[in-house]
Amino acid sequence: MVEPSQHSLDSIDIDVGGTFCDLVLTLSGERYIVKSPTTPQDLSVCFMNAVEDCAKVVDTTAAHLLARVQVVRYSTTVALNRLIERKGPRIGLMTTEGHEDAILIGRGAQWVDGKRVAERRNLAVQTKPTPLVSREHIVGIRERIDSGGNVIRALDEDDCRLKLRQLVDQGVRAIVVSFLWSFSNPLHERRVREIIREEYKEYHIGYLPVVLSSDVIAKLGEYARTMTAVLDAYLQQAMQREMSTTWDKLRSRGYRGSFLMIHNSGGSADIFKTSACRTFNGGPAAGLMGSAHFAGVLGYKNVVAADMGGTSFDIGLVVEESVRAYDFRPIIDTWMVGVTMLQTISIGAGGGSIASIDKSIGNRIDVGPRSAGSMPGPACYNMGGTEPTVTDADLVLGYLNPDTYFGGKMRLSKSRAVHD
Repeated sequence: MVEPSQHSLDSIDIDVGGTFCDLVLTLSGERYIVKSPTTPQDLSVCFMNAVEDCAKVVDTTAAHLLARVQVVRYSTTVALNRLIERKGPRIGLMTTEGHEDAILIGRGAQWVDGKRVAERRNLAVQTKPTPLVSREHIVGIRERIDSGGNVIRALDEDDCRLKLRQLVDQGVRAIVVSFLWSFSNPLHERRVREIIREEYKEYHIGYLPVVLSSDVIAKLGEYARTMTAVLDAYLQQAMQREMSTTWDKLRSRGYRGSFLMIHNSGGSADIFKTSACRTFNGGPAAGLMGSAHFAGVLGYKNVVAADMGGTSFDIGLVVEESVRAYDFRPIIDTWMVGVTMLQTISIGAGGGSIASIDKSIGNRIDVGPRSAGSMPGPACYNMGGTEPTVTDADLVLGYLNPDTYFGGKMRLSKSRAVHD
């Protein structure tokens, strides 16, 4: 239990990371903290495990605890993990005829987006990011709206239906519609969505999710706007499965309050009103907001906030009591997007980050970005992990007590942490 807080809702705040799931319960003005190992195969499992453990701490059942809670706030790395794994559906893109190659061409400095400094310096191996939408799955639709929102070429509905069927025949399972200047006048994008719904009804087995760029982010910048919509479509189904399962389990246990997702802007919104790209990097953003709160309580105006998790090491700044520093060119993975994101920096140097030797550069030791995660985890977990991690090194150096790790629930093996 931590220090009491007045005027606070009874709430559960939970962050699902790559190695541990952290939960903070605020109940009757008092706060309780629990941790549970992440279950990467199904994040709803570790979520409910944390709730069960927390219920035991306050000497009640999960159902009784959830009946008292008014709000659940949730941040997750689902979006990041699914993007890294490249396990999203096959995406089809409908754009204005003549501009089919726009997202493949990208912007002039697109090759540096999301790359580390060392990677940027090695120009010989730099390439543009591998597109999430293959060229054969991008079609041009006969239509045109100008910068003032005026229709200068009416939407050819027959052409739209023909191209739509071509995409579906190619195995596309989600459609993105991004027309020029649609943020000024979304008329054509919305009509295309109606056409798709006419062709493929919501109650059909072959139902196709449709994402309009004007709905996701209605502002200037064709490349960033289109890529934001593409990422939303790419991540939407995985996020929907993960979050709907968690929501169903909460409801079955008697929870009737709000379920909010933390956004990378520092705010939050109901799960049913949150787009997938808004959750990207939500965990570090939430940590930065929390750091700003504690800095204010302690009387500090300028703070470097750092969070070392199992997979990454995240840093953000509190400047003159404010965290309102936003990325000028926000990047998700290797693509520029148009969403507003708090400025944080993440490197692959968490507790589970794997150390390796780069023999091509004088046997230099590198750490990350690969991580052992929670399954099998670092070698010292004695759960099948064999590669050396930061946690293994900390144990060997004596920074960690093998008997008190994870509150004494997990005993670490120093012999397993020692590698030849």
